[in-house]
Amino acid sequence: MTLVGDAGYCASPLSGQGTSLALVGGYVLAEELLKQDHRTAFAAYEARLRPFVVANQALATENPGGPASQESIERAKHAITL
Repeated sequence: MTLVGDAGYCASPLSGQGTSLALVGGYVLAEELLKQDHRTAFAAYEARLRPFVVANQALATENPGGPASQESIERAKHAITL
């Protein structure tokens, strides 16, 4: 079993990245499942997606109550290659 979207990544509403995480997560999971059996695909999905999720989750905590820095937003945008 795997989780995608808010159930899988627990992004804070302050990050503003819930939809992006859900769409990218679903895309990456589908791509990995097309290439290999589900056990291998789940491990590859985890390895590819984790840095992207971590970068996006961090957007909510770097400046509580205020916006994330432009540098952090750019880093999160480029944390995964599709």
